[in-house]
Amino acid sequence: MLKPLIAIAGPTASGKTDVVLEMSRHLPLEAISCDSMQVYKRMPILTQVPAPETQKKIPTHLVSFLEPEEEYNASLFRQAAQEIARTITGRKKIPVIVGGTGLYLRALLNGLFDAPSGISDKNEALRQELLAEEVRLGPGHLHQKLSSCDPSSAAKIHSRDLRRLVRALEVFILTGKPISEQKKNRKGIRADYATRLFFLNRNRADLYERINRRVEKMFKEGVVGEAQALEGRVLSQTAQMALGLREVQAYLKKERTLEETKELIKKNTRNYAKRQLSWFRHEEGAEMVTIEKNDTPVIIASRILDAWESSQ
Repeated sequence: MLKPLIAIAGPTASGKTDVVLEMSRHLPLEAISCDSMQVYKRMPILTQVPAPETQKKIPTHLVSFLEPEEEYNASLFRQAAQEIARTITGRKKIPVIVGGTGLYLRALLNGLFDAPSGISDKNEALRQELLAEEVRLGPGHLHQKLSSCDPSSAAKIHSRDLRRLVRALEVFILTGKPISEQKKNRKGIRADYATRLFFLNRNRADLYERINRRVEKMFKEGVVGEAQALEGRVLSQTAQMALGLREVQAYLKKERTLEETKELIKKNTRNYAKRQLSWFRHEEGAEMVTIEKNDTPVIIASRILDAWESSQ
């Protein structure tokens, strides 16, 4: 029998941490953060890392362990999360994946496509040749070329998405097999665990209100000082994407007022939440947990627990 694993996903400010904390009162859980920003040290306010008192109540892995100069990606997350999940189950506990970075979660649950040997930076000449064909023969040429050898991939890639078109053609040319066929051999953690993925689908107006309150709280907690302390460090491309960092940096340079900065962060965070909502609504196997404004973490957790326990 496969061991259980739970994933709690949702947009920023949807209340994932509070719900998991409540669930931990009823199940022997250890959390694995699925957040591309919470991996970084020195940015607890910007990345909204679970508070120390929360982490004492439920052990939380993959938070605040990486210097902001270091890069991180879905592949590194997948490898680390798999190892931690095995350790957690070895302790007779249940891993719960918590977060809103959709790409990381998909990589963990469904696996990543590992490029066949021979496909590396050494093939830059082939990539440039394919791009040159697009210029010489006109827009849409590469898409048409891919359609002839890998129609399944072509149907999923826009004709102007040259990066993905070149990648798919490169794999076919060098291996003789469509990338769509090779991706079918991916193996995710779902193959090893009885996995349930719950998506917190909060009322849109309520979610935006929560985002606005969170941003105000970040400033009260000292996000300006946190961003100021990062000045002079050469941040990785990943760490630079932390929501609010660039906006606060612009404020420190006196490019915007404090209120303008707050409003811009609120707007950008709401836009990010929209993208997360769109991603997870199309995620394979996601079970929607509809949340109304007055629903407490206790109520939300009880719905998830009821659904989970009904299948045990």
